[in-house]
Amino acid sequence: MRLRTLSACALLAACVSLWGSAAARAHVGQTPPAAGQAKPADAKVSDAERKAAEKINLATDNAAKLAAVTEFINKYPKSTLRPRIGEAFAGMVNSTDDTAQRITAAEAYLKLFNEPGESDRVTAALLDAYLISGRAEESYRLGGEYLAKNPDDVDMMRRLAIVALNEAIKGNNKFVEQGQKYGAKALELIETDKRPASTDAAQWTEYKTKWLPAVYRESGFLAMQAGDKAAARVRLTKAAELKSPDPVVYAVIGQMNDEDYATMAGQYQKMAAGAEKTAMLKKVQEQMDKAIEYYAQSIAMAGDRPEYEQLRAQVRPGLEEYYKFRHSGSTNGLQQFIDKYKPAPAAP
Repeated sequence: MRLRTLSACALLAACVSLWGSAAARAHVGQTPPAAGQAKPADAKVSDAERKAAEKINLATDNAAKLAAVTEFINKYPKSTLRPRIGEAFAGMVNSTDDTAQRITAAEAYLKLFNEPGESDRVTAALLDAYLISGRAEESYRLGGEYLAKNPDDVDMMRRLAIVALNEAIKGNNKFVEQGQKYGAKALELIETDKRPASTDAAQWTEYKTKWLPAVYRESGFLAMQAGDKAAARVRLTKAAELKSPDPVVYAVIGQMNDEDYATMAGQYQKMAAGAEKTAMLKKVQEQMDKAIEYYAQSIAMAGDRPEYEQLRAQVRPGLEEYYKFRHSGSTNGLQQFIDKYKPAPAAP
């Protein structure tokens, strides 16, 4: 059977109360200054700075706050209030759910707060927004910077690999090579149980169970896109062994086994009659059975979901043809064979 090539296819409340009571501003473990006693940093703040800072608190929406913060930082870039204003502004960025608004706010933050270490306050939130928005160029630029400082963030590597795969599916292979590296590194960290420092043991166990099949899937398809068929086969087969829910995984492995079958069948046809040819026939039949098994798993995983209509149209006819060839021209038992690979219903 010959299939067509399958595609792998806010400022926070802290800001509002920034100029509130000294007790509210004190950090945990610090003793608030006595009434009427200014904190050391505040003692260096001019009346004009205080008024400019107060405008931030009086702003009624994020756009007005951004304008007030911009005015303050442009006028007083070395103000001792800069760290607190930056932290509060970053808090607004990090708590903004709308990704487009978060990107706008974060990029504005980075233009204002560009001293060493200040960008770290919003990098993760901005990168998350870029990833969600599908902005591949920005994701890879910022992702590289982020992973240089957070080299054990497996999930960020996984997400960047997904971006590379999505772009490749659209015909853009610019990120395939780096995406492969991120995927391979994520697999290495998971398989060698290198738990990120920020993740507790229970979370790590849950993460590995949930995401390892997906990382093998993405890495496998990226390898295919890069032309590394051997690596693709190993990774996709592992994804299948780990019960990946993606029917395309099984269809692609089925196609690989189908190609092996065609090669072996061609060799068989050229052999002279005898014991060796008889032994080869058994191997050819076993190879066909492997293709049948993966194709059946693909159909089972696809179920009747409409998004897999094209996949079913590609896989089902050939599956039936092979099954009939191995079962005396009959498809009796084929549906039962497929059904045994269907995933168990989700728990209520």
